[in-house]
Amino acid sequence: MNSDNYIQIEVYCQQTQTPMEFIEDLLEFEMIEVQQIENKIYVEPHSIVEIERVYRLREELGINMEGIDTLNHMIKKVNRLEQELKLLRDRLTIYEH
Repeated sequence: MNSDNYIQIEVYCQQTQTPMEFIEDLLEFEMIEVQQIENKIYVEPHSIVEIERVYRLREELGINMEGIDTLNHMIKKVNRLEQELKLLRDRLTIYEH
């Protein structure tokens, strides 16, 4: 597997001064997915947005990982419900015309 499309976690943590323990917490709660390439851990670039979002919730708002995990599940459920509502509205419009 080629590491060109990935960001090495260790380098990211050093450059952003993010504790490696925080990344381990994210992995424990399955909030990010990593790839291991040649004994080094990498993430896809889109995962950086999630890492930074969760880090801000924890550091700036003081929300613990369990709370963030709960928020993530609630956000996913709201998004699913919004998609379902849009689908139902679209179906309803067919019958209104």
